[in-house]
Amino acid sequence: MTTAEKPRLYLLLAALAACAALAAHLPFLSGGLLWDDEQFLAKNSFVTDCANLGTALNPVNLVKVLPVPMSARPAVSASLIADACAGLGPRGMKATNALVHACSAALLFFLLFLLTGSAAGALFGALAFALHPAAAEAVHVITFRSHLLGFFFFCAGLLSALFYARRPSLLTGAAAAASYLLAVLSVETPVIMPAAALLAVFYDSGRAGVKRAAPLFLALVLAGGFYLWFRAPRAGYTLPRTAPGIAAPSALYPAALLPPPELPRQAWALLPPWREIYTNPAARLYTMSGIALGYLRELALPYGLAADYNPEVIKTFSRGALPLAACLAALAGSALLFYRRRTAGLALLLIFTALLPALNLWPLYNIKADRYLYLPLAGFALLCAALFRGILPPRRGALPAAAACLWLLWLGAETLRRGPEFRDNLSLFSAAAARSPSSPRAQANLAAARLRAGDCAGALGPSRQALALDPDAQTLRLRLAYTLAWCGSAAEVPALLRSYPPDADSLFLSGLVLLKKDRPRAAALLRSALEASPGRREFYLALLLAEKKKPADPRDREDLARLKAALAAAGLLF
Repeated sequence: MTTAEKPRLYLLLAALAACAALAAHLPFLSGGLLWDDEQFLAKNSFVTDCANLGTALNPVNLVKVLPVPMSARPAVSASLIADACAGLGPRGMKATNALVHACSAALLFFLLFLLTGSAAGALFGALAFALHPAAAEAVHVITFRSHLLGFFFFCAGLLSALFYARRPSLLTGAAAAASYLLAVLSVETPVIMPAAALLAVFYDSGRAGVKRAAPLFLALVLAGGFYLWFRAPRAGYTLPRTAPGIAAPSALYPAALLPPPELPRQAWALLPPWREIYTNPAARLYTMSGIALGYLRELALPYGLAADYNPEVIKTFSRGALPLAACLAALAGSALLFYRRRTAGLALLLIFTALLPALNLWPLYNIKADRYLYLPLAGFALLCAALFRGILPPRRGALPAAAACLWLLWLGAETLRRGPEFRDNLSLFSAAAARSPSSPRAQANLAAARLRAGDCAGALGPSRQALALDPDAQTLRLRLAYTLAWCGSAAEVPALLRSYPPDADSLFLSGLVLLKKDRPRAAALLRSALEASPGRREFYLALLLAEKKKPADPRDREDLARLKAALAAAGLLF
């Protein structure tokens, strides 16, 4: 093959990896919203209005906090608004996700080829990434596009850094820095890119390359510092004994940059069953060591993946020593291989580096999720490329290469098998509850999905099971009370709410239960609920119903009629 023909071959191989990614996911793209999409897309008017594209792209909002959901991920918001401008619905937005995944597979091919020098190995690694079942969650849930964009810009940044270290130029340096900023403005996990770039440059160009790239590394560190400053006031979750975001204005965060104090932060009402790790450092260390080992297994053998997990909390040294020692041994082995300039050593260190943000060093609400494997797939793909290069004939016989290709086919088959799980929330949470039956959240989500589908009988079982699995979770008690009320068993609700701390939701539900027999008392409770949470439309409509008022707005009349019919069907009205 001539020198001129080789670039065409490489482009063809990259396109092959991209096509494999599309073939694995496009057949199963559904037209409905899944999981977090309902919260961050359906209830987020900012990203569904094309008129907001200019605001999303305004660099002023990198300094001033924009008081909208996902303000910490402006690259994602801008891409979702662009989809809205194109008139795309849920299926079209998921197609955009699949396209980003495919582009990442193509880009990854070039990164792997640059690091290994083997086109066959690079193609094998890129195909392993394209077909890996762990990518399904990020592709099918629209708002998880954050991980897709983060990966794409992470790979672009590594490629640019490698080129810069070989021959420094303003273009490659600017591309690396811009890619890093775009990656972290998509999702938090690529914050480790400076460390990953340092490892890759040292492997590729040695100490001389690191020295040449010193200005770039300084720029990346400064960009990382800016990102940490940017991210802090945009923290999104409230966890036990943690202080999310910025509590008050300061010299670093003047009041003019912060949102109005009356705007509430996004908070997770349902505390996870592993909440002890937030207050017990030893339990956190042992538990996350076990999860890290599980991640390593799932990269190579991704069976049993699910939308929800309930990792066991490991509290004692006797049970936590083995996973901790195994993780440390794997890390030491990776460092030794890297010291010997083996590609596998770089690959393993990239996996560990990419896992760091997901290992709860900074408190996370979800301590285990398939999407946390998406960024480490870059290192895993490099490992696959290096191993496949080493077993190709004539170095080895044909049998090892054939076995590797069979493993690759199994990855694709597993992804295709999982595809139907993402048809709708009922399918997704049914599979999650089946694979993680001990997860209270999986059971609660399954109950909610069945209730929305009109299956009251099917909703009560998992709703009761969720509370039985975590009796101290008051939110699960409230959810069961809601399910009972809407399924014609309102008589059980007062007993459940007796030990529940009064809040807007419990006041609302208590008011609904009393509509039949004590309208004045019901109206008082509903009024209190609306005062506690003024923006809740269902509270407002229920209060109108309790007070027997007729709204003037036609939309209010239509919604009130629907609510009245639903309450009557549930036995809450005559």
